[in-house]
Amino acid sequence: MTVKKDAERGTWYFVVELPAVAGKRQQLKRRGFPTKKAAQAEFDQVSTESRKGSFVRPMRGTVAEYLVDIWLPSKRSTLRPSTIVGYEKVVNRRLVPLIGEYQLAALDAAAVEVMYGELLSSGGVGGAPLSAKTVANAGGVLSKALRDAVRLKRLAYNVSADAELPARVRPEQSTWTADEATRFLAATTDDRPFPMWRLALSTGMRRGELCGLRWRDLDLDDGRATIASTRVVAREVVTGEPKTKAGNRVVRLDAETINVLRAWRKRTNEERLVAGAAWIDTGLVFVDALGEPPHPETVTRWWRKACEAAGLPVIRLHDARHTAATLMLRDGVPVKVVSQRLGHADIAVTMRVYQHVTAQDDQLAADVLGSALGGKT
Repeated sequence: MTVKKDAERGTWYFVVELPAVAGKRQQLKRRGFPTKKAAQAEFDQVSTESRKGSFVRPMRGTVAEYLVDIWLPSKRSTLRPSTIVGYEKVVNRRLVPLIGEYQLAALDAAAVEVMYGELLSSGGVGGAPLSAKTVANAGGVLSKALRDAVRLKRLAYNVSADAELPARVRPEQSTWTADEATRFLAATTDDRPFPMWRLALSTGMRRGELCGLRWRDLDLDDGRATIASTRVVAREVVTGEPKTKAGNRVVRLDAETINVLRAWRKRTNEERLVAGAAWIDTGLVFVDALGEPPHPETVTRWWRKACEAAGLPVIRLHDARHTAATLMLRDGVPVKVVSQRLGHADIAVTMRVYQHVTAQDDQLAADVLGSALGGKT
């Protein structure tokens, strides 16, 4: 039908017949246009999009209703439990309190940017400020959710694409020098977690990969470890596959690390005999005297205490990974090899994270070439 005037209100409206859904007739009625021309323009656009099959009927309901009742439940069967827990925290702590009451169809980029500002200034516990990285993570979750709404034709456009995130300053990585890493290993040789520390610093494995390593994934005769299992913290400790395809990889081991792991296997086999029926057979490499694996957060606490006891700068366990990468790059290991060893999705990730190291190498290359071409040294 064409546009008509609402005599009572003095405004214009139209009704458009949409393609039937499941055999049911579908209509769209829009009213409140101040002029016939404005109503006709909207009518023509909706009619054209409907014929092309590209028309998206705006979803009724609030942002909170979409995120909590529709989007999160739809993701639980396809994502890792730890990822779902992370999404739930962002949705419930960051997004819903600030934009949850908006109608989903009425949310715009300006409202999203206001949310970013509020999160940055007072979005933390007790009104504490959040880092730009944490705000960006919240924005990433919102973008994923709205992108899915567009894909499912619940929204016409992902408004977060137009919202500007707070500027991020990438902090310099905290790492040890080769001397500091060597001193740490020397100071912790007699500690029970020592084999884990050795493996962390010699391979750059993540905490979840260390905690999830199984004996069947180790081939000490051939000197390699297959990263195929992780133990990470969600609502509880969850064992699963690496997060990405690149994370599932084979890492070569050096001779000393192989010796350390052989000694550790001998020790755990002896403990298994002593424990007898009390032994818990998980197949995991790093366990206690009864075969029970430690909680990943416990491993983090052990690391921190070991750093303090060794009298070294206290870095995060994840920074052992950065230390391994930095030492490899500075000793001339090709970036592609380092990227594969760390399980990065592609070499661009490695270049971005370790640009401070590669920049030094580039300067060295410039100096070498300059000298070769007769420049002053």
